[in-house]
Amino acid sequence: MQGRVLLGVMAILRIACAGAVQAASPIPRALEIDGAALCAETKSALAARPERVQASVASTNIDIQYYHLALTVDFTNDTIAGVVRVEGKVVSAPLSVLTLDLANGMVVSAVRLPDATPLAFAHPGDALEITLPVAVAVDGTVAVDVTYSGTPQVTGFGSFVFGTRAGSRLAWSLSEPYGARDWWPCKDHPSDKADSIRVTVTVPSLYRVGSQGLLISETTVGPNKVYDWRSNYPISNYLISIAVGKYVRYQSTYNRPAGLAMQYGALALPLDHLVYDDGSSSLSFGWSNVIDDLAVLEDWFGPYPFANEKYGHAECTFGGGMEHQTMGSLGGSSIALVTHELGHQWYGDNISPKTWPHIWLNEGFATYTELLYWQARATTYPGSYTAALAARYNDAKSAVGTLVVEDTTSVSNLFAYHRIYAKGAVVLHMLRNIVGDVAFKNTLRAYTADSAVQYGVATTADFQRVAEAQSGVDLDAFFSQWVTDGFGYPSYRSTSFWQASQSGGYDVSTFVEQFQSLPISNIDVFVMPLDIAVQTASGTETFRVQNDQRLQLFQTHVSAEPTSVVIDPQAWILRDEVIPTSVEGMPSRSIFATVTPNPVRERLQVGFAMTRAGQVAVEVFDVAGRRVVSRSIAAAAGHRVETVDVTWLAAGEYFLRLRSIEGDTVRKFAVVK
Repeated sequence: MQGRVLLGVMAILRIACAGAVQAASPIPRALEIDGAALCAETKSALAARPERVQASVASTNIDIQYYHLALTVDFTNDTIAGVVRVEGKVVSAPLSVLTLDLANGMVVSAVRLPDATPLAFAHPGDALEITLPVAVAVDGTVAVDVTYSGTPQVTGFGSFVFGTRAGSRLAWSLSEPYGARDWWPCKDHPSDKADSIRVTVTVPSLYRVGSQGLLISETTVGPNKVYDWRSNYPISNYLISIAVGKYVRYQSTYNRPAGLAMQYGALALPLDHLVYDDGSSSLSFGWSNVIDDLAVLEDWFGPYPFANEKYGHAECTFGGGMEHQTMGSLGGSSIALVTHELGHQWYGDNISPKTWPHIWLNEGFATYTELLYWQARATTYPGSYTAALAARYNDAKSAVGTLVVEDTTSVSNLFAYHRIYAKGAVVLHMLRNIVGDVAFKNTLRAYTADSAVQYGVATTADFQRVAEAQSGVDLDAFFSQWVTDGFGYPSYRSTSFWQASQSGGYDVSTFVEQFQSLPISNIDVFVMPLDIAVQTASGTETFRVQNDQRLQLFQTHVSAEPTSVVIDPQAWILRDEVIPTSVEGMPSRSIFATVTPNPVRERLQVGFAMTRAGQVAVEVFDVAGRRVVSRSIAAAAGHRVETVDVTWLAAGEYFLRLRSIEGDTVRKFAVVK
């Protein structure tokens, strides 16, 4: 889902590192301004409305199979009234009382069986409790008709909103994440998808109605029109919507390109757009460009998941977009916005989150969809991909908390842009680097078609399972440190030096240190593949190593004399600046070392690395210059950690000195009690 209200184009900063992603020319406003940042910006603004923090209270032992919303929209009183049919199958335990979610402000006048038999009900708080005539056994079916009316409470991003534009009335719904219950009785949880739905809406004849699936009929009844929409694809309740307005309808067709038709078969997909008839009702370039979007995304993700129905947009008065299934609700028209919402049809609608903590599987994927489109159309929009990618990386560095959300009671927290959108997209880009382009593309396609989640719901573990199966790579550490358990990003320091090899060429030694700590990150060592680029007079030679230690030595060999060494030259890793310090020839006056923790209470861990074996003197001095610790150790080539007991030292500042055949170094540390 996307929004507008962006304070200028997002800052696009160069990640300081030779050869890193650079800021290109700014993406034209008409193309980029409604990108992923707008989704969160607008959602945050809308979420200033009262938040609904109550979890669903609906019966857990019913599997919803069908909803039919038969509603009348009254613009005189700004109310809705009608009947909602709810059908489901009993699971896990017999059902004697069917509980649905429905805001207390909506007035229920009757509940009946399909044969019109009235049922007893109560409506305490936001729970509609319906007493069934007899307990229904497991595998039995339940069907009830709820008659109700009222003015929906506006919570979260809107739920159900009445408005006016250019003198004409309008209404739209936006139920994500907890707002469906504000305007219709349902099981308000994303995990339970209805197998099919029907949405029948009566409005004054001046207006049109957009909703899910196919428009089966449009019937005039006196001064009103009745629009009957039906969809036979599974759908989460929050993706069911209506949009009412004085609309101009634009219809066209996406004809699947020949290359894709050879893979998936031919497709002539109806496109159905509703634009406000207010003097600016022409179809925007961004909306019409959805035909090109579909070709790019079908290539990356697989066949459009709702090919038997349609895709389209209904214009709304909020400033961004919402990925309502088969008909997105949009308040903008940029290419980025349209691409983002279309991407949700695969990731968010076809596969919905099993629970809200995994919302990044919606928004991170849709944000990355924008990048895939800019990359595919780099010739048409030069610089857009590079600029957008750099912006997402820069934004992701401001993410707070794990990518899987711990606190889902706050709507604004659920849709925090830097965390869910930007970092979600960056995590996918890093995964792409780890597994390679082919395996990454296969992963995206296999995930959308995976029998365990297709037209269903998923968690992060489902996506990891598919990614590992397609790539053959163990991704436990990656998902733990970047998605489920870890927050923040690594900070690197590197020091390199080289010397001529007796066998020809040059031996290059590169020390890489990770020095991130709280509050920036809770991960001691980010285990990641790391590229080391050695620039020589004859060109650049790049080596991929596995960085899995806080201080690590990597030795490489190049054919020509080096001029500099850069780690992560393409800036694949979400990170702080790399600070390269290259030394020509062997160092004669320094040794690379770290001291942790600092400050320290009991034992100081002294990490250092040697390129050759030799004696190392370890000394500690107080601020008066008195040597209080002195020892000599025989160190082998490579990385070593030496422990120094400081429990007997008084609180204060001290200096550690290391002396070896490779040089000296001094580190300052503090002892606390």
